[in-house]
Parts: sequence; C-alpha cells; structure tokens
Amino acid sequence: MRSRPDQPVAGFEFLDHPGDLKLRAWGRNLEELFANAATGMMTFLFGSGIANAQPYRTETIEIEARDREALLVDWLSELLYRATSEYHAYMGFRIHELTEIKLRATVTAVAAAAVEDIKAVTHHELSVREREGRWEATIVFDT
Repeated sequence: MRSRPDQPVAGFEFLDHPGDLKLRAWGRNLEELFANAATGMMTFLFGSGIANAQPYRTETIEIEARDREALLVDWLSELLYRATSEYHAYMGFRIHELTEIKLRATVTAVAAAAVEDIKAVTHHELSVREREGRWEATIVFDT
C-alpha cells in the first residue's frame, strides 16, 4: 500500500483501493483520530493547499449514532454534506465531547470549491480500533 506523495506525513494517509478512495487515519486518542479522518477527507476534496486558507466562521456539530464506527461515518457524512452543499471546506476541528455514541465539535469553515468528488462515506471495510498505543481507523469513500 503506497501513500500519495502530496499528503501530510502525520495523521492520515491515502491507500490504494480499486475504484474508490480508502483512507487510514490515526491519533493518540479518539478525538485526534476523528479530527485527522476529517482533515484527510477535506484534503482529498479540496487539495492540500486548503490547510493554509483563512477560516471565516465556526459551526457546532452534534451527532449521535449507535456505536463508535457509525459515529465516525455519520461525522464524516455530515461534514461531507455541509462541504458539498455550502461550498465550504472544514478545518480546525475541536472535539468537545466524544463518547461511544455521541460527538460534539466546533469546526471552522473556509470558502472553497471542491477539486475532487466524494459521493458517500461507506461502512465497507470500516474499522476503528486501538492499536500499538494509538487509535486507528480505515474508511472507504464512494467516489
């Protein structure tokens, strides 16, 4: 599995996957993992230069789901919906509460047009687990 050359060294990587986008994200804790997964998705959608854009507003996102895996999918799906319907990239993720079934976060919005397309966040090959002292997730996106 090779990573794309234009991606950050820490936090996430893109993996080879036939036809779709596969992302591996990690963090020291679940909050960092969820933030890095979102950063990876936004980087794919808007390009790596989006990290340097100036935010112009913040939004609060609250989500509840049946378990940790569904919570990650719902978190990324909510960000994807907002990004594609409002032409905003979301960066600067501050997660205030994260349990097995609930997430509350503040995100900063940057005006941007997507350079790539993601149709959906899927449950295919989804995993969220603690491994070697860090949290890691694998997510496949329908592109």
